[in-house]
Amino acid sequence: MPPTRHLRRLAAGVAAVALAAVAACTNETTSPTSSNSNNPALSVPEANLLGEAVAADAESELDGATLSGGMFLPGLAGPIAPFASGTAFCTPTRTPSTPVDADGDRVPDAVHIEFTDCAFSSATEADTVRGAIDISDPTPTVADRSVKTAFTALTWVHVRDGRRRSLELDGSRETIRDASVISQVEKDFKSTYTFPDGSTASHDRNWNSTFTADAAGSIQPDARLPSGTLSIDGTSTWTRGTNSYSLTVSTDPVLHYNASCTVRPKFDAGTIKTTVTRNGTTSTVTIAFTACGQYTVTRS
Repeated sequence: MPPTRHLRRLAAGVAAVALAAVAACTNETTSPTSSNSNNPALSVPEANLLGEAVAADAESELDGATLSGGMFLPGLAGPIAPFASGTAFCTPTRTPSTPVDADGDRVPDAVHIEFTDCAFSSATEADTVRGAIDISDPTPTVADRSVKTAFTALTWVHVRDGRRRSLELDGSRETIRDASVISQVEKDFKSTYTFPDGSTASHDRNWNSTFTADAAGSIQPDARLPSGTLSIDGTSTWTRGTNSYSLTVSTDPVLHYNASCTVRPKFDAGTIKTTVTRNGTTSTVTIAFTACGQYTVTRS
């Protein structure tokens, strides 16, 4: 695939992922009212909000698992029109314009992609994307399928019916993959959400994840991610208002990603168990997926 087309697909994919994540994590018209509560226990509204963010972040593990030199994000619909058509509201800049690939494994040694206020709009909604992505080859002299992706202030601002919400991503992901398995390490990766009332929440995580295709050998470069299972384990910090919580995350049973789902999150089975600790008090938030785009959040 020509480099320019690769870049357009990357730009389209990143924008589509982020805008979907913003929509998934900001369904409430405002954030829960207990943001500045000094109660050490996790409130039910806070548990629901945390559950939405963790569910979206779980699927983003797959969005970040690039399959072709960092130039395609799996699990996406086709490229969105503004980037795919060549009549974009903006064209992301790439430095260098022709990245080096010393070992010939289709992963660039290093490339910087900058988004400068890319705009999308419809009758009642408008979105802006800005920030940067750096893609590099952790093993530039060894032909393998490892890739590192670093996000710097990659921000999506979504306006719906005059109400503004946003998501910013910072941090790095390193991925190793073959035709059957994708393994990923996420280090100091932070999602920061801003809600319509101006309040904020953030999720700073160190996660390990493994995706295993249902059909061995079905993960192909430049193709959509097939159905499969996703396991996640790791730790993170959830902060909202003046409250900060320590999280331990695991999947039991593992999540099942359904490639035929038309709504996010594209899990139709599996459970994320999150142990939440603050001021010596522990709560458990369980996120159980029941069908495409459907899940329940319970606190115990």
